[in-house]
Amino acid sequence: METGQPLYLNLFSEDKIQVLEELLHACVDEICGRPGPSYHRFTSSIDWSREEYEETYKLISMLLRNPACLYLTEEKMPQEYHDLPEHIQQSILTCLKVRRDQLTNALLKECSKEKHETLVDFDWRLKLVMGSSKLASLREPLLQLDLMIENKEKKRILGLELNKDELETFINAVETIVK
Repeated sequence: METGQPLYLNLFSEDKIQVLEELLHACVDEICGRPGPSYHRFTSSIDWSREEYEETYKLISMLLRNPACLYLTEEKMPQEYHDLPEHIQQSILTCLKVRRDQLTNALLKECSKEKHETLVDFDWRLKLVMGSSKLASLREPLLQLDLMIENKEKKRILGLELNKDELETFINAVETIVK
C-alpha cells in the first residue's frame, strides 16, 4: 500500500470531497460516543481496500483526537495535517469548526475518565417511609439516588439514601463543585 500524500490524493480527489466530509463527521461521532464509521459504509462510495480504509481512518481519528487541532489555526496543527492536500485540509478545518464544541467535550470527558472517576448518569426514586420498627408512624420522605460512575477500568453504581436535610447538603455540595 502507498503511504503519505499519494494515497489521500487518490482516495479523496476533489470530486469525492463529500465522502471525506461524511467520514470526518462519522469519526467525530465515534469520538463523541455514537456509532462511528465502518468499512462497509464507505466501500461503495470510494473503491478502496480495507487496508487503505484503516490507514485513512487512523489518520483522521488521530488528527481529530489531537487537542491542538481544536485551536483551528494552521500554525498549531500537527505535521500530518500539513502533509495533506489543501482541499483535505479545508474539509478537516470545516468539520472542526462545526463540531468543535462536541469534540472538546468528548475529549475532556475521555481525559477525565483516564485520571478520575466521572459521574456519567444518575437515577432517582422518591419513597415515603410510613413507619419502622422503632416508630409506628414515621412518614419521612427518602430519596434513593443511584450515581453511575465510571473510570478507565470500570463502571459502578454508587447508591445513596438521603433524607431532606442530607439531600439539601448534597445539592449544596454539588453546586459548589459546579461553580
